[in-house]
Amino acid sequence: MAASYHVRSSSLPARLHPHGLNQIQQLLNKLPADDNNSLSLLSNLYDSVSHLFNDSPSSLLVPHHSFFTHLLDLSLLHLDLCSKLRDITCRIKDCLRDLRSAFRRRRHSGDSTIRCHVKAFIRSRKAVHKDIAKLLLLLKQTGLSSSESSHPLITLLQQVCSQTCQTFRTVLLSLSTAVPKPRPSKWALVTKLVIKNVTSTSGQVRTGHRNEFQMMDEELRRFSMAEEIKKDRIKSMITNLDKVDVAVEDLEESLERLYRRMIQARVSLLNILSLHI
Repeated sequence: MAASYHVRSSSLPARLHPHGLNQIQQLLNKLPADDNNSLSLLSNLYDSVSHLFNDSPSSLLVPHHSFFTHLLDLSLLHLDLCSKLRDITCRIKDCLRDLRSAFRRRRHSGDSTIRCHVKAFIRSRKAVHKDIAKLLLLLKQTGLSSSESSHPLITLLQQVCSQTCQTFRTVLLSLSTAVPKPRPSKWALVTKLVIKNVTSTSGQVRTGHRNEFQMMDEELRRFSMAEEIKKDRIKSMITNLDKVDVAVEDLEESLERLYRRMIQARVSLLNILSLHI
């Protein structure tokens, strides 16, 4: 009697999972209308992309190998942008906490020391402003061809890349509020033009909206011009700095979470492509 063996198939499903595609599309639909949670939604989006890659039949991606290879290269640029944005956020947080400490020590250090710390913080904001302008220029050069494709996954991934750049642009602009400048330098004028141009072409940046950074910069401007430092002004400044500190902390955590999700999605895509190298 011939022995019979049960052979277990290791083949992947023959088509993309519709639930995964629908989930990505739903998140994409939410993102343009929700600036406040854009980074959180983008993290969820990359998480969904990663799961879809893991569940997708690699045989369906092979005919579009060149697209996904280019997508891998682009993912490195997006990771680099996210990393630089995290670095900027970390620098803001460190300088901000130094300034907060100076205000809280004011009773022991005097007004002249406070003014020195404010000037140092304003200088740090100018440096951040320059770096933001550079990243905004880099974002203009970062993108994925939006050529039409009949492949539903490619169409969605093109939208994901576009939304990634749009979200980064929105975050950068939220950090790039004007800081008090006694004398506008040549670079300051270039920075102003870059940010003004990007702001005018970005659909997600709403005019008339003031965030914590704008309110802090306005308060710093008034503080730096005041002849006398009053207790009420100190109290108001500390309150605003506390709010900005919370916002920066949340932003840093959101960027860290997004960075991890982007790496996971890249690894998932690498695993698929490595099967056909």
